Amino acid sequence: MSYYQEFSVHDSEVETNPDMQSLMESKYGSYLEMLDKKNLVKLGKYQIGHHEFLINSELGYYPYFSIEMRERIRKKKIINCIVTGEGGLGKSYQATDFCRVLAPKTFTVDDIVFLYPDFLRCVLTSPRGTPIMYDEPSYAMSKLDWFKEITKALVKTIESFRFKGKPLFIPIINKALLEKSIRSYLIQYHVTMHDRGKATVYRTFSSQFKDKQYNYGMCDIEYKLFDNNLCDRDSCLGCRQLHARDLGKRCNIFRAQYERKKANIQNKRYKDDMQDAINKEKGELSYDEIEELAMPFFDKFYLEDKNKIDVDMLAVVLWKEEGIKVGHNKIYRLAKQIMYDNPKLFSPKPKISVDTAQDA
Repeated sequence: MSYYQEFSVHDSEVETNPDMQSLMESKYGSYLEMLDKKNLVKLGKYQIGHHEFLINSELGYYPYFSIEMRERIRKKKIINCIVTGEGGLGKSYQATDFCRVLAPKTFTVDDIVFLYPDFLRCVLTSPRGTPIMYDEPSYAMSKLDWFKEITKALVKTIESFRFKGKPLFIPIINKALLEKSIRSYLIQYHVTMHDRGKATVYRTFSSQFKDKQYNYGMCDIEYKLFDNNLCDRDSCLGCRQLHARDLGKRCNIFRAQYERKKANIQNKRYKDDMQDAINKEKGELSYDEIEELAMPFFDKFYLEDKNKIDVDMLAVVLWKEEGIKVGHNKIYRLAKQIMYDNPKLFSPKPKISVDTAQDA
């Protein structure tokens, strides 16, 4: 079982708009007035799904933030939540914990995505109400490319998630890394990590009249490590069972599955980066060097009936056999050089007349 608590807080430093403050107090006022950490002395355990929550009967039922999100899902409202904090504080773990609480039966490691095509797959195939976690860019691609991907994802969220009912969680080091239009208008909740398992939730509103955004302290969160009843390690890194060759001995708790998926994505990225480096190095080869590499495969790109080079096939051969990408203009220049350097291979063959054939 996993034990955690979410409780309301009042943060006067971030609540600066008096009109919105009155609205927030009318909605959360009873919690704000009644709640005091010193009163949290008798907390009972309450089972919800696969998890146990702490309850104070005088203050109401926990978890505060999860109930808020469940209510938005029921009302077909959008949920875009970012989880921010410095590296190593467990932003991804915290985001997956939110997802597992919201959909304990349907959320799986397949709903954790790193690329936009995977995001669309989850939009189309995962059950209604199942959250999607779009993990940090460092595991999948350059940050510049990731910004474009996440922009597309959030636009799709606005267009379709009202009907799909699928919350989107984005762990990222800092909110400022997101594009301004996204962080200002498309985010409803902002979770800031203080330490592993400890965070504060802010409700984000944007002004309809001015270019301003308002963040209101909603609740504090303290989550213990999920699945600690199955494994008491605080991290899967360094565990022999994480990548055991014997599949029967591999650890299959949720965070182990996540770490393996993340490692596979990272390894793929390293291989792609290495291939890019090789291609860049090969892209600096001279025409003479590329010609030398291509000539052993001359029969594959030479059109004997037309006595010329199949330029498209030459490009394919170089890529398939040598891993060299050659641009459109460069491949034509290379074909002409091959013909110039090897005239005997392209000399017109003598035609055999009918008389010559009869004499033979």
